[in-house]
Parts: sequence; C-alpha cells; structure tokens
Amino acid sequence: MPFFSIVIPTYNRARLLEDTLASVFAQEETDYEVLVVDDGSTDDTLETLARYGERVRVFQQRNAGPGAARNLGIQEARGEYVVFLDSDDLWFPWTLATYRQVLREQGGPSVVMGTAASFAQREELAGVTREPARVVRFADYLASAEDRTPRTACVVAVRTEALRRVGGFTPLRINGEDYDLLYRLGTEPGFAWVRAPVTVGYRQHGGSSSSALELSYQGTLYQLEQERQGRYPGGAARRRERLEMLLYNLRHVSQWLLSLRRVDLALALYRRGLPFHLAAPRWRYVLGFPPWAVATTVRQRVSKR
Repeated sequence: MPFFSIVIPTYNRARLLEDTLASVFAQEETDYEVLVVDDGSTDDTLETLARYGERVRVFQQRNAGPGAARNLGIQEARGEYVVFLDSDDLWFPWTLATYRQVLREQGGPSVVMGTAASFAQREELAGVTREPARVVRFADYLASAEDRTPRTACVVAVRTEALRRVGGFTPLRINGEDYDLLYRLGTEPGFAWVRAPVTVGYRQHGGSSSSALELSYQGTLYQLEQERQGRYPGGAARRRERLEMLLYNLRHVSQWLLSLRRVDLALALYRRGLPFHLAAPRWRYVLGFPPWAVATTVRQRVSKR
C-alpha cells in the first residue's frame, strides 16, 4: 500500500497536465501512487495519459466538476494519505518529502497544509528555494481560525479515512468547495501548517470570468447555509472559530465582487451574511460595508464617463 495517493482531477488540459505530472515524477519521495480523474475531457487527455502506462491510474467520468472528480479519486485511493494537485499546478522536488517529514515529526496529524507560490509563467518559480521546514501545529483545523492565510485544496494532504468519514467534497459546481471540505474536517485530530518551504506552484490564469464570480458567490452562500443548518462539526462550543473562518472568506469574496463591479452580488452577500456578522460580532464590517459599497459604485460610475 502506498503512503500517498496523489489525486489529480483534469478537464481539457492535456498540455498543462504533462507539466504537472513531470513535477510529480520528479519527487524525492517515491512511496506514492498517481490517480488522474478525467472529468469528461474532449481534447487528447486520454491519449496523453496512455503514454504513462502503469505509472498513472486513470479514471473517467462524465463532466461533473472537480469536486466529483476528486471524490472518485478518494474512493479509489489506496494510500494512507490523499494529496490533491490540480492539473495546471506544479510541485517542487521536495513537496512530498516535506509532507512526509512533517507527518512523521508531528505525530501523524489528520491534515497537513502546505504553502503556495502563485505564478503565471513557469520562470517566475525559479526563485523558489528549499528552506528548512517551519511548521505550526494545531489541535485541529478549527483551532487555526485566527490565522488569515489563504487556504485551498491544492496544498493539502489528508488522512484517507478522515476524507471518507466526512464524505469528501460537495459535488456541487461551486467555488470554495475546498473551504467547505476543510470546515467539515474541522475537528479531525491534528492540523499542521507548513509555512516553509513553499510546496506548490499555483498557476494563475488571466482575468476573472463572470461565471467564476457567480460560482464564488454561490459557494459562499452554500457555506453560510451549511453553518446555519448545523452541518459543520464542533457544535456551539466551536462556533466562534467557524464564524471567524466563514466571515473572513465572505469579506474577501465581497471585496473581490466590488472590485469587479458586481455590487449587486456583493450587497446580496452582505445581506445573507449579516446575521452571522452580528453574532460574531463584526461591527466594523456591519457598519462600514454599506457606505463603502455606495462609494465604490459612485467611483465606478464616474470612471465610465
């Protein structure tokens, strides 16, 4: 049984996927299996994957989105830990070795999270070097609530049995499905955050489409509804920590929507999140957001003249 199962969902990214797999096969740590889930690609993804032979376990599904694709990978994983990697991102040679070192030294936490460096062109990663490991350990994921560093599935290694216990990712086509998963893993014992070295090259694509805005809006609403219905773990005793995380993300998405002139969605998100902000309470946001949104609208209208 391999120690790591690397789950890579992909959709019409054959060329980028080749670079991603090259970064996987360059790993110092070799105790792993690679699972690529083709989410209904219409390009030459399957032909590309066939060239790797038994080095890659390939699974297919009708196009259902990255959450459903990752869930298929979780279902088929044979490793003790599942590590997620998007098919346009890159690892450094030390990535898996760092995760395994941290898991060994920190007593096998349920979740390990790395750190990403964003890039548009691969050359931008040339300055990333292997630093000594610097790790912060928490009792569980919710205990890290006051740390505001961005979080995403492409930098986590999770104990396979824990992933299966919480049901994996939501299959809904929303952005923020990785946040939702981490909230549901919130009380699984042990969370280690790798501050250094950088473990993932996170590829940024140009521009933000209107569909991405809508998906982020819908994803934030979904998380609020999950909290309202009591579907995240920890009960009343851990509500403050959950709200700290949920509302920080809500504010981030609201600011993004405003910056891209979607004042309608930003205000709708403000209204839906208001009861949670009052419960927190977050008075600065509650009182400051409406005039800020109005001022942003005025500036945008003036700039169009």
